[in-house]
Amino acid sequence: MSFNGDAALADRSAAGLILVADDDPAVRRIVTRMLERHGFQTLMADDGERSIQLAVEHLPALIILDITMPHMDGYTALARLRGHPRTRDIPVIILTGQVEWVYQDLSKGLGAVEHLTKPFSADNLVQTIRRLVPGRGA
Repeated sequence: MSFNGDAALADRSAAGLILVADDDPAVRRIVTRMLERHGFQTLMADDGERSIQLAVEHLPALIILDITMPHMDGYTALARLRGHPRTRDIPVIILTGQVEWVYQDLSKGLGAVEHLTKPFSADNLVQTIRRLVPGRGA
């Protein structure tokens, strides 16, 4: 799927496009397959830099970010997404193995709409996404 320009702004919610950014290929595959089974379209990134590039280019309806990634961690990526005019309003879910309250507070403080921890419940993740991207997915 390819989006460009202002048409992408109008199409992103209709497409139910979700960007999954995690340095672990197994996690990316699991989350992507799960989302696709529920009717969402997906993009994958393996680090924070790539997640920003894809988000600016494709304007997904929602972004799922891990915290610990190479080249640029998820929190730096989140701060940059919030600072970019094209991506500042895209909902971001932090999906991480970091369970301590300080990470939850940091996620919310930087503008994430949710902080979910690994291991995660597939049902909980899908319900959260459907709440944030209403009317999308099967």
